[in-house]
Amino acid sequence: PRSRARRARGATDADTDDGSASPSDRIIDKGTLLLMMPSITDVNGAGGVAARWHEYTRELTNEGWTVELWTVDAEDPDRAIPRYHLPNFPSTLTDSPGVGFCHKIWRRLNRRDPVVSCVVMTDLFSNVPIAMMCAGTGTPLVYSIHTDIAQLDGINMAPWSAAILQSTTSALAHATVTTSPSFKRLLESRGIRRIKDHYRPLPVSGVVAAADALSDAEVAAVRNELTAGHPTRPVMTYVGRWSAEKRMHLLKQCRPRGATLAFVGDGPMRDAVMDWHDPPRCVVLPGMRPRTELAGVYRATDWVCSASAFETFGNVPYEAAHCGTPALLQDAQGFKDQIDASESRGALLEFDAEDGEQQCAAAMDRTSRLVNAPHVVRSEARRMANRGTCIHAVVSEVVTKWRAGPVRKRRWIYLACAIWSSLVLASILQVMSFFMRLGVAIGVDFTTGMKNQRMSKRRWALRKTPTSTVELARMRSLVHADVSTAKGDDRGFDEEESGRRSPDENVAPNGFAGGGKQRNRKFRKGSPPKVTFAPNTPEPTPMWSRSSLDGPRHRAPVRPMFPVRVFLAGF
Repeated sequence: PRSRARRARGATDADTDDGSASPSDRIIDKGTLLLMMPSITDVNGAGGVAARWHEYTRELTNEGWTVELWTVDAEDPDRAIPRYHLPNFPSTLTDSPGVGFCHKIWRRLNRRDPVVSCVVMTDLFSNVPIAMMCAGTGTPLVYSIHTDIAQLDGINMAPWSAAILQSTTSALAHATVTTSPSFKRLLESRGIRRIKDHYRPLPVSGVVAAADALSDAEVAAVRNELTAGHPTRPVMTYVGRWSAEKRMHLLKQCRPRGATLAFVGDGPMRDAVMDWHDPPRCVVLPGMRPRTELAGVYRATDWVCSASAFETFGNVPYEAAHCGTPALLQDAQGFKDQIDASESRGALLEFDAEDGEQQCAAAMDRTSRLVNAPHVVRSEARRMANRGTCIHAVVSEVVTKWRAGPVRKRRWIYLACAIWSSLVLASILQVMSFFMRLGVAIGVDFTTGMKNQRMSKRRWALRKTPTSTVELARMRSLVHADVSTAKGDDRGFDEEESGRRSPDENVAPNGFAGGGKQRNRKFRKGSPPKVTFAPNTPEPTPMWSRSSLDGPRHRAPVRPMFPVRVFLAGF
């Protein structure tokens, strides 16, 4: 209590009883924050959460908070969160609940040198036990939701379990914040009612400065890399983590003929994505790049793209927009907040629709004006730069209210509940791990994305092999007839069967240009020519249809879970 009273006056733990610390020191040190998350450095293992919390940690430190970081990949064993190894993606950083971890957190929250002013945590399997221990020690908690865990492998089979975990944690937290307005509405529809606000986008000043500093020759070199030596082809680029929930195979499936699709990044699906390398149609560039280095990719490409229905905001299209590059994105949560009906920053489409390729080509046609007007994209991106709150404001408000309130005593019942819940969660994870390992052993594939998770390895191999629209359509039984034959295509038998095209093919994507005429295009200053098409080279368009047995698929509904009901269900 004494240490806490000193905190309320703004004093630091370095203060001595005789007041030897200077007034300036008392103002600078605002308190100690306990940050708990998978990682702030390993984007490959933790995804965009790592990049986001790297910036948030820097923001909190600059504002005068002392940050005590607990992560799954921490080198210090005293601050390491136990790791749970996913059988299908062992490189992914996830935590493992346990009694020993609960005891370690309980002891830290009760230690008064220095006292923990607030706990800030993101999506972990241990969210509920941690929230209960914060309640038992009277420590304020900020719960930051960045991941739609209802769509993760295993959890998606029982999406109500995600609602239970998130709603219980939110009910015990002093403030709950998420990443975008659309994801906030989605969470509220699942019964997670106590969401305070959404974060404003990450600062992009470093990325913009790096993009503006690039010379024409440097941009041309990056474009040459993205297109494998064919810079005149229109190019769409996926930048980010290579994992199942990103549905990257849909981008390959929907790539319009004549366009180049580039993949830049790394992740658990590295081996599968590397097999897609088929320049100049599909170019795979493995390796995570710093944000400042990605500025060259943003400037050199025509569009950034993503078919993920898993995103809660989408940092890549936001950064690319500040560099003047439009985006082609899945019409889903997070992305909806960045692109509106005016399509001033790109277009939304359904990559998983039966006419996904046609939608993609049409979107490229509609937004091709933005390729040559980066100032329009940039101005639209700046409009949303200050929407939302920042982590420092949320933490400051919570800690201020906590310091003004009464001192709460320990409540051991919460520790007992935390241990019980951690045992239940650990048991569930072990059972899930057993069945996933068993499935992998017998040939079940868990790497095909959220809509087709348990397809056989043979079908997944077929899906990632084709390189042409005709072969993909034949595999999905979506072509009524051989369009190439109907159009009088005189290619050789081997080329026709394989569906492969010559490397120098540079025809316009479907819907890009009508009548076989070239457009007179003005290119952005400081960039090489972006999109050129070989004249008078029409391309046959497959006739798409859908089997009556292949009806529309919908996500499993998530039943709203209310905090009181969830808490009682635990007993």
